[in-house]
Amino acid sequence: MAKGPRKPSRTQLREQLLASAAATVLPEAVDVCVCGGGAAGIVAAICAAEAGASTVVLERDLACGRPILATGNGRCNLTNLDVRAGIFNNPVFAEKVLGPGSFAAKDVLDFFDACGLATGFESEDDSRIYPLSDQASSVREVLLARAERAGVMMACAREVTDICAGTVTFTELFSGRTGKLAATSVVLACRDGFVPAGLEAKPFSPALCPLACEGLPFEQLDGRRSDARVTLLRDGQAVAQERGEVLFRSYGLSGIVIFNFSRIALPGDTLLLDLAPLVNEESFASMVEAAGSARGVIDPAIVEVLGDVKRVSCTVVGKAQTEHAQVRQGGLLTAQFDPATLMARELPGVFAAGEVLDIDAPCGGYNLTWAWKSGMVAGAAAAAFAKA
Repeated sequence: MAKGPRKPSRTQLREQLLASAAATVLPEAVDVCVCGGGAAGIVAAICAAEAGASTVVLERDLACGRPILATGNGRCNLTNLDVRAGIFNNPVFAEKVLGPGSFAAKDVLDFFDACGLATGFESEDDSRIYPLSDQASSVREVLLARAERAGVMMACAREVTDICAGTVTFTELFSGRTGKLAATSVVLACRDGFVPAGLEAKPFSPALCPLACEGLPFEQLDGRRSDARVTLLRDGQAVAQERGEVLFRSYGLSGIVIFNFSRIALPGDTLLLDLAPLVNEESFASMVEAAGSARGVIDPAIVEVLGDVKRVSCTVVGKAQTEHAQVRQGGLLTAQFDPATLMARELPGVFAAGEVLDIDAPCGGYNLTWAWKSGMVAGAAAAAFAKA
């Protein structure tokens, strides 16, 4: 049986992508320049181009849309039918952009339906929506295909360094040279923390990531999972509580519950874990007495390390594995932008979308919903401004 063609190595793929980026010749001027080719940036570019604006995306990475591949553990939780403003850190501004109730989810689903993406719920009683392929790569592929059909130019390996008087300055990573692109409208959608002159930002920090902890024998528990009710305590007072699967790691704790707590946890906070959340204290004690241990209630491997305990606690040291954090907190202060268009109030023609703005939310498809919808708003408004 004949073997198929060998896949290129990482080095070969990098060289190919660099060559492709170098071969992309930019125009001198464009209606809309989108800075950043992630989720929000690609959608903004599509909406701008489909509104009749010549559109270029400047992306520091060697390919656009790569961060999408890591969302939802590679499955891409597109959106959630239960999108409520209160989920976000800045609910008033978020609601003005997203719209009331589940309007944002409908807009997202309509957009991806037009992309040719089949979607569905993870389960019948769930509100989270995924691609039916269960692959984040499907989302990226349909977005890039639609962008190409709309005439968007993807200019990769170009890092934006300045935006001033309608000119975007960037560095070509394949040559080291400086380039310039005149643009009537600019959409900021970059993930690298670039803040143009004239705008203020809250410092960026990673979020939705594991927490480094101390106070438990984590090395011995590494890899074990447990359904748990977790309470975040600060100075003895409960700050938040959530139930879900917790993953013990050698450095501390992981899992969706912990990811959500990483948005608000501070060093010195306490995490109280109820390892048998569906069993009350009296029943737990009876089961331990009947079995001679807690092995009939809690993972025996965890019991072997921690003993016959229902609740344990540990102390937060800080965030862990931040290089793989799903979102960033902080960003451009939202008061500087008109929520109807996402244009900067003091910088006409400069728009923003996605996590470059100080908007974030817990796990569950909410952050991607913000990226998609804010990209739609900013892209359409940027095109309207450029064509006016």
